[in-house]
Amino acid sequence: MVIHYERRKPSWARCGLCGAILSGVPRERPSRLRKLAHTERRPERPYGGVICPRCLRRGLINAVRALGAPRTSG
Repeated sequence: MVIHYERRKPSWARCGLCGAILSGVPRERPSRLRKLAHTERRPERPYGGVICPRCLRRGLINAVRALGAPRTSG
């Protein structure tokens, strides 16, 4: 008889900016994560699996505001 030990699951993936837990990112070991389909590994949005949607939204709004409003001559 042989006993097989299962390794622990890693901790949840967290946002790189605020530290919130990322939804849509599975909590699996890297070997099992590689076996998943590409769309099952992380959300399909810009910076998916790296930063949370709230930080992404805040960053995009700040980027657009930094561009400034278009100047009208008149």
